[in-house]
Amino acid sequence: MPSGQIIARTTNTWLVRLYQGRDPATGKRRYLNKTVHGERTSAEAELARLLSQIPARPESTSILDVYLDWWLHAAVDGRLRAKTARDYRTLLARYVRPELGHVKLSRLKPLDLQSLLLSLTSRGLSARTVRYTHAVLRSAFDQARRWKLLVENPAADMPLPRADKREFRVLTPEEAQRFASCCPEDPAGLVLLVALTTGLRPSEYLAIRAEDFDRHRATITITRTLERAKGIWRFAETKRPRSRRTVSVPAEVARRIAKHIDTGELGPSRLLFESSTRGPIHERNLVQRSFKPLIGRAGLPDIRLYDLRHTFAVLALREGVPARLVSEQLGHASVAFTLEVYGHVLEETRSIAAERLSELLFSPARARKPVERETAHRKSA
Repeated sequence: MPSGQIIARTTNTWLVRLYQGRDPATGKRRYLNKTVHGERTSAEAELARLLSQIPARPESTSILDVYLDWWLHAAVDGRLRAKTARDYRTLLARYVRPELGHVKLSRLKPLDLQSLLLSLTSRGLSARTVRYTHAVLRSAFDQARRWKLLVENPAADMPLPRADKREFRVLTPEEAQRFASCCPEDPAGLVLLVALTTGLRPSEYLAIRAEDFDRHRATITITRTLERAKGIWRFAETKRPRSRRTVSVPAEVARRIAKHIDTGELGPSRLLFESSTRGPIHERNLVQRSFKPLIGRAGLPDIRLYDLRHTFAVLALREGVPARLVSEQLGHASVAFTLEVYGHVLEETRSIAAERLSELLFSPARARKPVERETAHRKSA
């Protein structure tokens, strides 16, 4: 059971400290610290409030609702990204708890979970949502097994609906050129230009600091992401280790970034892109105040902000950039994932490559050029 303590800092300042177990990766003790001003009774009240928010420790006979509360508290919060934890809570509250929340953990059977998934499918939910619900439950029950609350995972080896084919809209090369030409050199336009030409995620390019940009190499180093949870901004580690990377920036975009840093006199630790109040830019505001008006002025299709990332990937692959390099630039978990998402683009490039090889091998005009260049080279030597 979590324990807490109160430490006096000054006469009327107290540190309320709540022990939250050891970090599974480092083994170090983890604490929730909160400073309280006033009498000691105020600190005691705050400690009691924090302790009351901790869910009850479950047993194998506990109902699923009780177990999920504990799992989210002990295995999800503070270990996964805030947005991921928030998505888990929303999904469980919407799709799982109403159906199975009252069932005892020890009485859950694979058939109960299969019935839940079939029910979600019959309600018209996408295969992606159903598969995501299953993945969250499988993770929760895997942890229950490790905690010796279950003998085996009831969500294992379960037939699932076929994954939806990923659908997204991208700009054509001509539309991308029009988009880039409409991006002004002010910060609002520059951030959208960076999004289009680097393939970064919004949470990544909105977290870039001035020191992350290398003007000599024309690169940006991605080390963190920007999140907003419960009205508070926080910087977090990247989604996965491969997401910590250095990406290339086109020369013209690098020039504009350097000019933006110099004219704005941005210190190394300052955010590269800031709101009018010198704080982080909210993604929703970027969409409503900059992105949507820009595509409207340019007469472009009504795409999502995230589709700029897809546009970068598709254009790069169509221009013949190797899938491995595109995958590294995007920060994907693997090249296989990149091929899964953008496989249709590679099908197009295969036919183009075959046509070019055919021209090289069987077109007399194309075949003579290498010989002519080689002869010219020998004469000059």
